[in-house]
Amino acid sequence: MSMFHKAYIPYGGYYTTPFAKWQGSLQNENSIQLGARSSKKWFELKKLDPNEELDYLYLGITIGQKSIFYGSSWASTMMGAPDVPGRR
Repeated sequence: MSMFHKAYIPYGGYYTTPFAKWQGSLQNENSIQLGARSSKKWFELKKLDPNEELDYLYLGITIGQKSIFYGSSWASTMMGAPDVPGRR
């Protein structure tokens, strides 16, 4: 029996930015820029307007880095949704 037998995620209704091993091949990438770029590509692939689809952006991060203070609004702007509010 699966431990997630009560979980339900609608098909195509999910997205996550890339995960990487600490100090791996993405160690020099800014995670906010990487997440925003990959999210923008996903929205384009699905032919969705992020300004229409998103109500709010919540940025979760475990390791602080440059530009994290305004990271959620910076990410939403890079994704093509400059009017979407957010917080970290």
